[in-house]
Formats: sequence, C-alpha cells, structure tokens
Amino acid sequence: MSSYQEQEWERLPIKRRRSVASLAVSAIEPPAHFYALRMPDYQLKAIDNKAVRKFYEHQNKIIDKYIEVDNIIKELGRCPETFGSSSTYQNSAVFDEETPLVIKPSESCSSSSPSWIVHLAINLSFMANIILFLTKAFLAFFTGSIAILASAFESFLDILSNAIIFFTIRVIRQKNIYDYPVGKSRMEPLGIIVFAAVITTSFSQVLISSVEQLAEENRKVEHVDLSPLALGLLVANIVIKGVLWLWCLTVKGSSSVQALAQDHENDVVFNIATTIFPLFAVWAKMPWLDPVGAILLSLYIIYEWVIVLLENIRRLTGQTANLDDLKQLVYMAYRFSSKIVSIDTVRAYYVGDRLLVEVHIVLPPNAALRECHDLGEALQDAFEMLDIVERAFVHLDYNTSHEIEHRRVLDDVGFGS
Repeated sequence: MSSYQEQEWERLPIKRRRSVASLAVSAIEPPAHFYALRMPDYQLKAIDNKAVRKFYEHQNKIIDKYIEVDNIIKELGRCPETFGSSSTYQNSAVFDEETPLVIKPSESCSSSSPSWIVHLAINLSFMANIILFLTKAFLAFFTGSIAILASAFESFLDILSNAIIFFTIRVIRQKNIYDYPVGKSRMEPLGIIVFAAVITTSFSQVLISSVEQLAEENRKVEHVDLSPLALGLLVANIVIKGVLWLWCLTVKGSSSVQALAQDHENDVVFNIATTIFPLFAVWAKMPWLDPVGAILLSLYIIYEWVIVLLENIRRLTGQTANLDDLKQLVYMAYRFSSKIVSIDTVRAYYVGDRLLVEVHIVLPPNAALRECHDLGEALQDAFEMLDIVERAFVHLDYNTSHEIEHRRVLDDVGFGS
C-alpha cells in the first residue's frame, strides 16, 4: 500500500479492520496477472509511431490502476500475517481486541524516498524560487528587459503559489467536525483558483505593457542593456532550475515533489526563452524583439493557467470522474467479495482533487442484515483506500428493478418544483 492507504487503514478502529480483513479473504481472484501485461518503458521509447506509443502508455496507466486494486485486496487478505500472528487472528475466541493492528509497508512502497529527502526537496525548491526572483528582479531593473521582467513575475508567483499551498494545508489540518463534517480538502483547489486568477491578471498587465511599448507612435523601443554579468546570471538560473528538476525526478513517493519537478521543467523552458529574446535583441540590434518575447511568454503563461483554472472550477462544481477511474472503481467492487451478486450502479464525481463515490451493489435477498452491513462497510473502507477517492458510500439492495435514486432532486435543481 502507499503511505496514503496506510494512513487510511490506521484510522479504522480495530474491529473495523478485522471485519475488512475477514471479508477480503472471500475476494475473487484477479482475471489476469496485470503486471505481466505492462509494456516496459524501454519498449515504449522504441516505438516510433506516436499514436501506437500513446495507446500503450494509456494501457499501462489502466493496468496500474488495476494493480493498485489488486495490491489493496492482497494486503487486506494478508492482514493476519502482517499483524504478526495468523493463528491468533483466525481463532476469534482468543483474539485480543486491544492488540494494536499495524499494517506493515508493502513492497510497493519500499522504494519511496525517506521523508527528510522529500522535505529537503521542497525546502530547497522554495529557497531557489526566492533567490531566482531576487536575481531576475535585479536584472529586469538594470537591463530594462520586459522579457526578464515577465520571468521575474513568474518566479514571484512561484513563491506565492508555495505560500498559498502552505496556508491551505495548514487550514486543512485544523479539523472541526462540527463546522466542517467532511473536512476542508476543497480548500486546496480553491487556493489554486485564487492563485490562477492572480497570475493571469499579473501577466495580462505585462502583456498590455508590452503591446503598448510596441504600439508607440514613434516606434522607439527602449534599448536592452545585457551585460556579461546579466547573461551569466540568466544562465545560472537555467542551470539551478535544471539541477533541481533532475534531482526532484529521482525523489519517489511524493506527488508534491513530482509536481515541483514539473514546475522546474517548465521554468527551464521559460528561462531559456527569457534569455534568448533579450540576447537576440542585443545581438541583432532589434530591441523590439524583447517586448515581443514578453508578449509570447505572457500568452503562454496565461494559456497554461487558464486551463488549470477551468479544470479546478469543473472539479469544484462536481465534474464526473473519467472513464479510467470508473473502470478502477468497478474492478474494486467486482473483486472485493464473491458474496456480491451484481453491481448495479457506480457513480463518482469530484469534490475537489479527489472523488466522491456512490456504489450500489446487489446481495442475496435472504442474506443476514449483519452480514450485509459488514460487507457494505468493508467495501466502503476499501474504496477509501484508493488514492483517487475522498469519500465512498455503498448502497445495498436485493434486486436491480428500481428507479434511479435521487433523480427527482437532480431534475429539480435550478428549476424549482
């Protein structure tokens, strides 16, 4: 299991964990050994046809989702061994209710980097953003380059994004089950929306200033003074970001660090463009190239963050899960227990970064209430161990001949009754 899945497991009471483990023993065997069906990375790189390579990359992602389900069910079924004594667990008469049940990390997460490496990567990235911002602000002031000024804005907004994420995480951790009964996880995408609005507004101003400079009546554009020292500092920015990018790629087990790696990669491209435009403006004695570069960079940043903005708005407003995620949820319900007669409905939609899941399963009509309740509760816990799931609700039924639940409420939303 991943660290997130282990945390979800640790939150369950002892009796609940025992119920989940006992039901996982009745899980259906996987229909295939999915790990053997994955195409290795070296074979993917050898495929010249982009469409074919994209197909197998997508297939690998789906297989990874199925493997995640298999690993969770496997770990739950092995819980007697991971707890330390299978004979004690199987003999309920002598099972000690007070014995702490601590699941051990599985082999899948043994390759994760130590936590101090993760924190070091985040802290060094934050410090680098501060240093790079101060350097670019200095260069923009003394060289008069609008392209470098746009890059300085981008570095400042990197710092702002880190601050917003830090603030939202602190807010999320301050739990209040009375005012926020389902937590504050939606604060993070809300913070991203605020940041996206700030960054698009800032670069819109840079864009307007660059257009105004090009549209002056006398067509005179300020000369860019790019000294060897300024050029050296710009190259140093590229090198620093490149080193951080390659280092963050080696850190495993942290989505935050992987996101930082993506940000560093974007910054490398951005800083190279920031250096090229002023350099060509000086070399070719065409100072108008500098504001043109600022316009192109601003349009690029605005386009990228508008996409992020719209994506987070859709997720906060309840966009449905993609087809691959729904397949993973169906596969979990299918494999979890042979006692499930059929799967009636699987519905999932975003409530922030992760999904709220509603699953309707059919059980035998003559099954005992206690058995049905325990199975539904255990399946709910298994769903919530998936990385993509925020909360899960399992509805139990004895047949499939019924109307769709909540349809009246859905039809009346926005139209009155």
